[in-house]
Amino acid sequence: MPFIIVSTLATVLHLAPAAAAGAGVDVPVRVTASDPARDGRATLRVGPLTAGRTVSIADIERLPMHEVPSGLSLDREGTLFQGPLLADVLALIGADGADAVTLRGADGYGARIPREDWERWPLVLVTRADGEPLGTRARGPARLLYPVHLHPELDDRIYVDRSVWLLAEIEW
Repeated sequence: MPFIIVSTLATVLHLAPAAAAGAGVDVPVRVTASDPARDGRATLRVGPLTAGRTVSIADIERLPMHEVPSGLSLDREGTLFQGPLLADVLALIGADGADAVTLRGADGYGARIPREDWERWPLVLVTRADGEPLGTRARGPARLLYPVHLHPELDDRIYVDRSVWLLAEIEW
């Protein structure tokens, strides 16, 4: 099933948080993913909650895609995951200046990802497994993977705990 998400102009994504900040208003900004099983599509909403702007998985997948082999014990051996770098996604949604982002899964689990992580390692926001869009059974519509296969030092509980799946929200 294709993931469809409505998109707004990138300039709007970058101007609204700056405009709110310039007005002296502390506006919570987040990206929210809907449940594709419930409404047939996954949607990511960007910006202040009242603005209702969105970014599509298709837009996210227009960013350069990277591959990460399965490495988590819960994944089927030999699975090849694809998705853009988290740093590129954050630039797309206007969060590239954040010191940290918080990722939350649909199950309520959340993890704070510090800027140093996405600047130091090629963190991948996975949207596909073996070329197919991630469904909820594969812990989609998106999930964050740390590249343990390239950086053995990431095989540590702190980074496993930051690998959020069933992505429902990115907040900064």
